[in-house]
Amino acid sequence: MGVRGGEHGHALTGDMAADEGVDVLIEVNQRAWDRLKDSLVDVSDDEATWRPHPLGNNIDVIVRHLRIEGEWHRDSLVHGTAMPFEITPALQARINAVPLDYTANFSILEKVVIEFIEALGTTTLEALVARTSAAYGSLGDQASRRHFLGYHQAMHLSMHCGQIRTIRNLYRKSRGEPAPFFPDNPTFPAVK
Repeated sequence: MGVRGGEHGHALTGDMAADEGVDVLIEVNQRAWDRLKDSLVDVSDDEATWRPHPLGNNIDVIVRHLRIEGEWHRDSLVHGTAMPFEITPALQARINAVPLDYTANFSILEKVVIEFIEALGTTTLEALVARTSAAYGSLGDQASRRHFLGYHQAMHLSMHCGQIRTIRNLYRKSRGEPAPFFPDNPTFPAVK
């Protein structure tokens, strides 16, 4: 038994999760994390703060956002904490206290995602249903979302991964450099 996963390693050691049905959720979350992490390799300070439009997000802001919500996902799974739906003044103060510091936020994001995936590895499907209900209330009680906590983080990481890749492509293209994430796929038209 060794570390599962490919080149980047898997946050969980061993061959199976506590509940075999959770394995697919571990795989989806690990894949989303690996893809996001790969998308952030060699981001320069300038690139992290560059915005394609004055009203748009930059990579620094996105990573900060993912760090904050990553902590919420981890806490929901590990401790049964409810996801915040109402932003109280106290919660807003805690959010505002998180600095725009790409390197620190990425490091914390990595830690909380790994802890989330490790927690999934010790969770049964039955426990995941209970944690989802605790995290999302009546939203988590819907039949189509009974395991939402197990894959919501992966969806969130994947969505912002696409956004980060687009920003990185635009950053490079705006400097006359090739886009690092242009798809090598025959279903996309060739660029001349």
